[in-house]
Amino acid sequence: MCGWTQAAAALSVATTVMDYQNKKAVAKQHAADNTVAMGHYNEAYLNDLSKIDNEAGYAQREKALEEFKIKQKKARDMATALNAGFGNPFRVVQDISGAADLDYNYVGFMFNKDMKTLQNQEQEAYAHMIKGYSSLKSPTQPSLIGTSLQLASIGMNYKIKEMEYKEENPYKFRQKS
Repeated sequence: MCGWTQAAAALSVATTVMDYQNKKAVAKQHAADNTVAMGHYNEAYLNDLSKIDNEAGYAQREKALEEFKIKQKKARDMATALNAGFGNPFRVVQDISGAADLDYNYVGFMFNKDMKTLQNQEQEAYAHMIKGYSSLKSPTQPSLIGTSLQLASIGMNYKIKEMEYKEENPYKFRQKS
């Protein structure tokens, strides 16, 4: 059969194999890129959590400082009122303690509000990381079966052309006796 048909078949086979190998390399690189991107999303998430933990520490220190100030003011106000001789000491302590309790409640409320805000920030950081993961497209692996079928098709086409050539040129392929 003609050399050009054999060369075309060989070229088709080589092209199909190279295409498969190229697609496989692209898919491998895409997977590696996704791994790097996921690492960046993880790093950003951990950075966000670190900031949130720092804020929680600041909020706890601020709460403790405010409670300490309230205790000091309560003790100072009671000492001042009792030393000034304002009537019933029980009522003086009760009045000052009631005001201090309101201050404690307000500090507790603000602390709980800060903690809720920080919880929401944690959830947002996690959601951002998951959204980032979801935005990554999975690499598409080339089909080995599809490549095999392409190669089989090339072989079939070559055989068909060979048979057609033999039918058109029967005198070249007679059996010698």
